[in-house]
Amino acid sequence: MTDTQRFIAIRRVLWQVLALNLLVALAKLIYGVMTGAISMVADGIHSMLDSSSNIIGLVGTAVAARPPDHGHPYGHRKFEVISALGIAFLLGLASYQILTGAAGRLMSGVVPRVTPVSFVIMIGTMIINAWVSTFEKRRGDLLRSPILVADSLHTRSDIFASAAVLVGLIGAWFRIPWLDPSAALVIVGFIIWAGYQIVSSALDILADARVYHPDDIAGVIMQVDGVLECHDIRTRGLPDHVHLDFHMVVAPGTPTHEAHDIAHRVMEALQSRFPEIRDVTPHVEPPEEYRKKERS
Repeated sequence: MTDTQRFIAIRRVLWQVLALNLLVALAKLIYGVMTGAISMVADGIHSMLDSSSNIIGLVGTAVAARPPDHGHPYGHRKFEVISALGIAFLLGLASYQILTGAAGRLMSGVVPRVTPVSFVIMIGTMIINAWVSTFEKRRGDLLRSPILVADSLHTRSDIFASAAVLVGLIGAWFRIPWLDPSAALVIVGFIIWAGYQIVSSALDILADARVYHPDDIAGVIMQVDGVLECHDIRTRGLPDHVHLDFHMVVAPGTPTHEAHDIAHRVMEALQSRFPEIRDVTPHVEPPEEYRKKERS
């Protein structure tokens, strides 16, 4: 799959998920406002932010799809990761809104009006969210897309949040006023955890954390004839777009053209074993003992 095909596939998933998230959010918000269930409204806000994150993803992938240029020789792929951080920011806003609403409800002691329709809506939206989260995670893993994986975690938190809402609705049904806002507080915990996972993964990529263990790369390099040793192996980048540089040692006196051919065979072997590696920079050098003799 080319980069263009990949970004088209990612955007198609985001549009599909956006439509479903809007449906879920509107159902919760409208009925939550009608019945006065703060936990249901909170969960609706959470679902609406799922829709906002889809829009952020669509904008981010549009920028990330741009080819390398003079100012960005490595391309624009990290904008996809920055978009994932935007989703985490929205989760933080959602947490604040839900906390303030829950605190107000705890102090007021008002019990929301709950009907059987309330339970039907929550269970129905949980089923939709479970399908969306699983679908988006599978596509995210297949396309190696940080934005889809981050968004699937966001949607998955909706499932647990909705379960907490059900507990709150049951409490309201039995006239237990504190259970509804308490369920909203549980939702905040799930939201914060989802945000932490997104930020942790995104910061690793932005901080150039290694993608592959050096031993895995060295195992492939050392299988190529003509390579005596390799060291200083470094990888960075996104899961599907990795940059690699390393030093490889060839026999002293190896002609330049032959060393060049060895390096190309190493690059082909690496990209065959790890197709996610898009950029390889080998540094060819003679053995250390040979370099010491030359210096002396």
